[in-house]
Amino acid sequence: MTTEYLGETFSDFSDVTPDTVESTPGPLSGSRGTRHGTGTGMPRGRRPGKTKLDSLQKKLSGEMFQAGAMIGMGLHTTGYYVCQESDAFTKALVDLASKRPEWVTALEHVADIGPGIVVGKTMLGIGASLAVDRGRADPEKQFMKFLGVYSAWKAVQVKAGDEMEEGSGYRPPPAGTFVPVS
Repeated sequence: MTTEYLGETFSDFSDVTPDTVESTPGPLSGSRGTRHGTGTGMPRGRRPGKTKLDSLQKKLSGEMFQAGAMIGMGLHTTGYYVCQESDAFTKALVDLASKRPEWVTALEHVADIGPGIVVGKTMLGIGASLAVDRGRADPEKQFMKFLGVYSAWKAVQVKAGDEMEEGSGYRPPPAGTFVPVS
């Protein structure tokens, strides 16, 4: 017996008998149970190459160093220590992860934090520059120099006679009478 619904025909399987059904033991070919993998998407035994691990280590080290520099603005010793240990720490971390492809993938995602740091630094700089414009913060502080607020403030504070050629560090000597050394 068949049923028709919206132009499609469906069978009620009344013509199928247990004597006509054939089966084979084990999973069907192509089903989930036929592949034996690690569950990570990468075949077992496949490890990233040395150059990939080296570039990952350098990227992680740079990110850790930059984070240490930012921490060092408020916590001097901690920031210095993070910068000092960034290379050795990331080498050890990548060496431990090199035998596990899923760990390497996780570290690659951690190494992509650079754009987030730039966005955070820019947002802090915008807030700091607003404080400078309102007269609530000193633009000559070290933290302001790190954010780049000092250079922006200095550029808008040009006075007559202080103009410099763009890209040049030359400043003319102070005007005065020449006195030769005898």
